[in-house]
Amino acid sequence: MQPEKAIKKAGCFFCHHNCGVLVHVEDGRVVKVSGNPDHPGSRGHICERAVKAPKWLYHPDQLQHALKRVGKRGEGKWQKIPWEKAMDEIADRLQSVRKDYGPESLAVAEGTYRSDLFWARARFLNLFGNPQNIITPGMVCLCNVYSINLAMAGAMIFPDIPRSKCVVLWGANPREARPLQWKVLKKKKEVGQLKIIAIDPQISSGGEYADICLRLRPGTDGALALGWINVIINEGLYDSEFVGKWTHGFEELKTRVACYTPEKVAGITGLTTDEIRESARLYATSEASCINCGVATDQIGLNAGRVEQARVILGAITGNLDISGGDLISTPTTHFGGKKFLSESELELTEVFPEEKRKLMIGSDRFKLMSWPAWELVAPLYEKQLGISCPQLHYLQVSTPLALRQIISEKPYPLKALITWASNPVMWAANTKLVLEALTHDNLDLHVVLDYWMTPTAQLADYVLPAASWLERPLCTTTEDWLPVVIGGERAIPPLGDRHDDYQFWSALGRRLGQEEHWPWDSLEDVINYRIKDLDLSFEEYVEKGMLIPDGKNLQKYKRDGFSTPTGKVELYTTIFEKLGYDPLPFYEEPPESPVRTPGVYKEYPLLLSTGGRFMPQFHSEHRHPGMGLRERHPDPLVKIHPVTAEKYGINEGDWVYIETVRGRIKQKASLAEGMRPDFVNVEASWWFPEKEGSLPDLFGALESNANVLTIDDPATLDPLTGGWCSRAMLCKIYKV
Repeated sequence: MQPEKAIKKAGCFFCHHNCGVLVHVEDGRVVKVSGNPDHPGSRGHICERAVKAPKWLYHPDQLQHALKRVGKRGEGKWQKIPWEKAMDEIADRLQSVRKDYGPESLAVAEGTYRSDLFWARARFLNLFGNPQNIITPGMVCLCNVYSINLAMAGAMIFPDIPRSKCVVLWGANPREARPLQWKVLKKKKEVGQLKIIAIDPQISSGGEYADICLRLRPGTDGALALGWINVIINEGLYDSEFVGKWTHGFEELKTRVACYTPEKVAGITGLTTDEIRESARLYATSEASCINCGVATDQIGLNAGRVEQARVILGAITGNLDISGGDLISTPTTHFGGKKFLSESELELTEVFPEEKRKLMIGSDRFKLMSWPAWELVAPLYEKQLGISCPQLHYLQVSTPLALRQIISEKPYPLKALITWASNPVMWAANTKLVLEALTHDNLDLHVVLDYWMTPTAQLADYVLPAASWLERPLCTTTEDWLPVVIGGERAIPPLGDRHDDYQFWSALGRRLGQEEHWPWDSLEDVINYRIKDLDLSFEEYVEKGMLIPDGKNLQKYKRDGFSTPTGKVELYTTIFEKLGYDPLPFYEEPPESPVRTPGVYKEYPLLLSTGGRFMPQFHSEHRHPGMGLRERHPDPLVKIHPVTAEKYGINEGDWVYIETVRGRIKQKASLAEGMRPDFVNVEASWWFPEKEGSLPDLFGALESNANVLTIDDPATLDPLTGGWCSRAMLCKIYKV
């Protein structure tokens, strides 16, 4: 008998690209995943993670049944429980927490884009009465950028790499982080259509293609950006027409940057004055330039937000905003061919949350830019221009270091319950020891985890619910309303075992807690049909298209609409910052720990340290399980060291090395790399070992090689705008194990 075969058109969710894929199914089982050549966004591209998706899906460690803790937290003792019964118990306990401590006593931890259902989480919390107490690595990974972009330009800003003439790779390594983007860059460079400027203490494999490489001192990016602005203004390289008509605060900016001369910036960054001038000139004089930033500068603590502010200014004063090949103004498209599509923000039900409760959001009086105070300033402008509600998703977030401390201290009010979905904060949050203290503390009455695997974080939960993967659910995303396209796909197979998709979780929990009327859809397919109902598309037609794209290039939108800011212009002098009590202009501040700020620490810890950087085929803390062909490709955590530095400390390629800061030490395997500053080392982030013992104290080796044992989370060191913490530009020492 021949097997029953089908090919399903799905959207991959192993990273941010959401490439269109063809899922080959035989007798209800996924046997192969290949690229979809007809998908408008990815055109057949597929990376090795997606190729290995069948092995990932059917790995024996994948969770398929709900688990309830029966021993102490972290003891590793569980019993299976039906999903529906687990949901009943979780809802009952949440009801008690809400009654005894208020709805604000719930927090939610989420991860890096493992779902397109952030709107469902926001909807649930609004109805529950919670002020969006969300902890997430997004605060140090692009979401902080979103909040700054909205304040300055009224929209998210993305580089138009395919049409650019000069791309600045600012702390970015697309070869490892964004393979589809890297293909475009590499091809353009090889045919002589592109100039590249790489800015990074560690010039990566992608940076090898650069025309100019700037190996600056870690954490001094803000000084470099201000130095570029100084050169561009003083040499008359700015676009005077755009500046005069479409920017606010140019004269104030000119005064502010006057002191950031190439000579001064060279002394801060370790670059030469010629490097600073030549790179600024190349960027400013190229026909169309864009800045492709990684997350490195999001993660430097004190000065992080000001780097992004300066980068927006660079695009604005050179006239590179919203032009072909420049930095595009990106807003959600709610109409296709004149017909209405429902954006993600329109599903959040922001209007049901009482305004008087907004002040209960953790840290909103201190870190205001990703909190209700900033949202209240931005939202009316956003809604007036776009005609839809301003997103909460990935705009409203609380500082993780504050939330963890609040679990322990119960000040200013108790945090008694935590829902962790598609997230592993034991691995991504700064100060791992504090994370463990908070997640095992008696003050935390309830911790629920939704995941594919038993992770270090899941080991500390009370309930672990198995989540349906992108192969087991349909797709409908605008990337949190950041992009002017809609990416879609179908469910390849029904969920395995007793797994449920994220919509089923949030809606089932909401219905149990009195929200029945607000969850009228039975399935994700029903939700998608509701969102596309006015487009005259069937679900099958929507899936066939793979991506909905608005007509035309839609460039220089500001000539029609202006910018949705208080002045209607790009705000170099950012009035929203000023209204929130912040300096409206960018400035440079030393990292929390550096040779300049903490010379005493530098004397004992003489090397500059960063943690992070993408590496294929793994992604953040994922794909660590042996047996899929992914861990086998990159089996060990690596610390990159310059050969001269390695020789100084008697370290050879492949040696296990201790990396130590004043906060702790970890070990990783030495990887010698020429293309970096000799005084700099970089450790890979988020390493854990699923093959090791899962219960405490081992916790899958969560403290053994985890970079966040080394990172800084003291509230005084956080970015004052957003509350983001410091995991780059620190001080360390290294020695052989």
